[in-house]
Amino acid sequence: MADLKNIDENFVQEVWNEQRFLNFDLKSIDGRSIQVLKPGLWNSDEGPDFVHAELLIDGDLYAGDVEIHINSSGWYNHKHHLDPRYNRVILHVVYLNDDINLRTRLQNGKRIPTLEILNRLDAPIGDLFDERRESQETPANDCRVTGKTLRIESVQSILNDLGQERLLGKADVMRGMLARVDFEQLLYEGIMEALGYTKNRKPFRELAQRVPLSELLGKSDESIQAILFGVSGLLPSQSQQKTEWNEVDRKFIKKLESVWESTEQYKKPTRMTTEQWHFAKMRPANYPSRRIPAIAQIISRCQDTLMMDFLPLIEGATTANQRTLARIRRQLQERLTPAPVGYWEDHSHFGKGIPQRGAALIGMARASDIIVNILLPIVLAWAEQTQSPKLTEAVQRLYDSYPKLQENRITQQIEAQIFSQEQPIKLISPSAKKQQGAIYLDGNFCSSRLCDLCPVIEGGGVVKEQCTSI
Repeated sequence: MADLKNIDENFVQEVWNEQRFLNFDLKSIDGRSIQVLKPGLWNSDEGPDFVHAELLIDGDLYAGDVEIHINSSGWYNHKHHLDPRYNRVILHVVYLNDDINLRTRLQNGKRIPTLEILNRLDAPIGDLFDERRESQETPANDCRVTGKTLRIESVQSILNDLGQERLLGKADVMRGMLARVDFEQLLYEGIMEALGYTKNRKPFRELAQRVPLSELLGKSDESIQAILFGVSGLLPSQSQQKTEWNEVDRKFIKKLESVWESTEQYKKPTRMTTEQWHFAKMRPANYPSRRIPAIAQIISRCQDTLMMDFLPLIEGATTANQRTLARIRRQLQERLTPAPVGYWEDHSHFGKGIPQRGAALIGMARASDIIVNILLPIVLAWAEQTQSPKLTEAVQRLYDSYPKLQENRITQQIEAQIFSQEQPIKLISPSAKKQQGAIYLDGNFCSSRLCDLCPVIEGGGVVKEQCTSI
């Protein structure tokens, strides 16, 4: 056995990410069978190490997060059993089981299996260390497509196919989550998580789990704001900082605090803390304190059901022409881009102004991301569960027609790898579906360096070089 001093947590994470262990007949330490369908996405931010994993545990499908440690005792040493951010963890993966607990306990009291991989590695650990060192020394940008002549029509088709795989995969994940929540809560959690961007994604998800949608439906905009601000720990009275307020601030804060103190949630002993939220290096328009009034408006407007605020609109896409599809997309965006009212017209946080008065609480670009990445996959899962081919067709038509979304690091990286000045990306008529295909390509092939299986090469997207005889 290798000296544990030479094994760090990042190494065990790499083993899990690359699935460098014998994954047949896997058993947790309490004897449950484990089958890995999707190891999840490696999370570089706070919270569980891998998110959106899919596993079969004793034959039942589970979707959630995976946490990695060197030793099983790391779970309790790191206080994860006290942290609600880890309540979505479905498997605890460890190199060595050094604990007497057969199952790992979550903050909500549930227990999950622990998987030890010490005796399951698919190569001697020394070889794995050598491979790790070599991969760290290998230049990252060695894509086999870069600089090659492309078959544009083939690349278009490949990215569309991969984009379809991503949509279906997301719908599968959503279906797996229905074992834990209903469609209403699923959509609510998805929107909340998306409102957090990268830095506040996990706090917003935790907030949505601490305050279920069922506790907010039918309440006024003001009441929903008060509850969410109170449970999030972002109310001025919950801050350690002493601030001098002007009359406008004082009046609004006093009213909000008063409403908060009258709610059932106020009586609960536990809530989040200010320290869990990130404000640094963010545009004021994207502060969490503007996202909370946004979701409050969305929920107060829908009254009894969040899903039905979107479903009738989407269903209308079944037989719509291109002009009508554009109108439906615009109406969906409008439901997700509420205009600020009252105090939030010119404030980014309590006592802090905003450069652009009246700026939307959620921008159009973020709304489009929510529609493509959250709303359409959930509605597709709904359509399949309710056996509605009409709604399935509507989702597909909207997805196929959705224009290009805002660029991100991954789409820019894939563009740089595949396209060139001679064959720019505009030749494939970029769309949201093709962008989703690029993200799928990166997540399932490029980031794992599965170059030999690259769909662009295997699918005929690259013109083969002709050998010339001498």
